[in-house]
Amino acid sequence: MTDPDPADWTPWTAPHWRVRALTGPEGRRMDLMLATPEGEPPPGGWPLLLALDGGRFFAALAGAAAALSHRTEKTGIAPMVVAALAHRPEEGAVEDQRAHDFTRRPCADPGWARPSGGGEAMHRWIADRVLPMLAEAAPVDVARATLFGHSLGGLFVLETLQAEPSLFARWIAVSPSLWWSTPSPDIVSPAVLIGCGEAETARDMRDRIAAWAGARPDGAIFRQAPAADHGSAPFALIPDILRHAGGAGT
Repeated sequence: MTDPDPADWTPWTAPHWRVRALTGPEGRRMDLMLATPEGEPPPGGWPLLLALDGGRFFAALAGAAAALSHRTEKTGIAPMVVAALAHRPEEGAVEDQRAHDFTRRPCADPGWARPSGGGEAMHRWIADRVLPMLAEAAPVDVARATLFGHSLGGLFVLETLQAEPSLFARWIAVSPSLWWSTPSPDIVSPAVLIGCGEAETARDMRDRIAAWAGARPDGAIFRQAPAADHGSAPFALIPDILRHAGGAGT
């Protein structure tokens, strides 16, 4: 058997996946990715999960949502719209853009050299531009919208929760960078899922996150992914993320 001709391979994307280029904060271009379920939406629209770092997480979240929501009674995961925001490499180093857009104040670590402080502008752009656009693009229930972020994105989730707790109905922060800043856990707010990996011991991540969850007056759902490190924790927790966002279970 001979190898197939490379010309036989063609680009592929899943059905119902779309992407749109937007002008984000400070004029930088970002991608808004969107995946919608099959079939008719429920009365009031589908739940919405908006993820940060779409280049890392959109395909995994959208693919898992599509696969697991076919048997909601077994998985606890309801059909939902999955959207994600992704930084573009041509707009500068992605890690520099993330550090700037997902933080509201400079890092306390004097050795940290990346930019910071754009979190409030990102917050307002999501509220004023992204959420209305998603409501126009798909039949979503804005009262069942969830924001998800990992690492610095997780910190952004918690600081946005502190700044405007009514912006989303549910909030998900996996491995949030509490070493950078620790938002107050004392806000009485909508449901919060916070998670980390069992192997996240650097910077006391695991213990910081567990303590933050335990200090919340109205409670928080805490999930720890067995044997997972910082990079793998969000992928290990995808079923928990989707159950929380879909509202079919906790």
